[in-house]
Amino acid sequence: MAERLPLIFVLASHLLITGVLSVSKLTIENKCDHTVWPVIFSWQSQVSTTGFTLEKGEARDIQAPSSWYGLISGRTRCSNDSTGNFSCATGDCESGTIECPGNYGWAQVTYLYFRIDNGGAGVNSHTVSVEYGYNLPVMVVPSQSSPTCMSSGCVVDLNKTCPEDLKKLSNRGKPIACSSACQQSNTPEACCNRDFKSKQNCKPTVYTQNFERACPLAHIYTYDDNNSTFTCPKSTDYVITFCPSSNPN
Repeated sequence: MAERLPLIFVLASHLLITGVLSVSKLTIENKCDHTVWPVIFSWQSQVSTTGFTLEKGEARDIQAPSSWYGLISGRTRCSNDSTGNFSCATGDCESGTIECPGNYGWAQVTYLYFRIDNGGAGVNSHTVSVEYGYNLPVMVVPSQSSPTCMSSGCVVDLNKTCPEDLKKLSNRGKPIACSSACQQSNTPEACCNRDFKSKQNCKPTVYTQNFERACPLAHIYTYDDNNSTFTCPKSTDYVITFCPSSNPN
C-alpha cells in the first residue's frame, strides 16, 4: 500500500491542478442547410484550432482555457480555386486556408465574443454582436441559467430584411450578408468617430434600429447599452448554434 502512495499523490495533484485551471467547453454546431466554416480568433490564451469545417448537422467541441478571450464567427460559401487557395464569400479571413492564423479583419458577419474566467474574477461573459454586419443566425445557450446568465443571439434572418444598400449578394443575386452602416458609408455618425465618439453623441441610426428590433439580445453599435453582455460562473459550458431552430429565452 505504501508503494502506491506516490502514484496516488501524483493523480490527486493532477486533479487539483486541472480543477484550478478550469476550462469551459464550447460546443459549436451547424443546423444550417449548408456547410459552415467557423473561425476562432484569440486575443488572450489559445484554443486548439483557428478554423475548421462543419457540415450540415455536425458539431465540434472546443476547450476554452481559463483567461481565454476571443471571438467566434462563421464563414459561408467557401471553396478552393484552381491553385488551391481557400476563400469564402462571407467572413473570409484571407489566410488562403481553412485555418485563420494571425490578424483578423472585421468582416460582414455575426460575431460572438467570449471571456473565460474574466481576469480571474470567477465569471465568464458572452456577447453576440452585429455591430460589423451579419451573415448567419446564431444562438448561444449556457449550461447554467440565472438572470445574468441566459441564452442570447440573433436568430432572425437579417439577410432578408437588410436594407438594399447594405445587402451583399451572391453571384446569383441572393442576399448572403448584411453590412453595417459604418462599413458601408464610413461616416462619423455611423462609425461613432471624431466628434461623435461618445455615448451622448453617437445615437442609433435607422439601420441599427432595424437590427435592434430584430435582435434585441445582440450588440448593435459602438455605444449600444441594451444589456447584450451576459455573465455566467466560470464553470459554465456553452452550445453555440448556427441557424438555430428555436428562439432564445
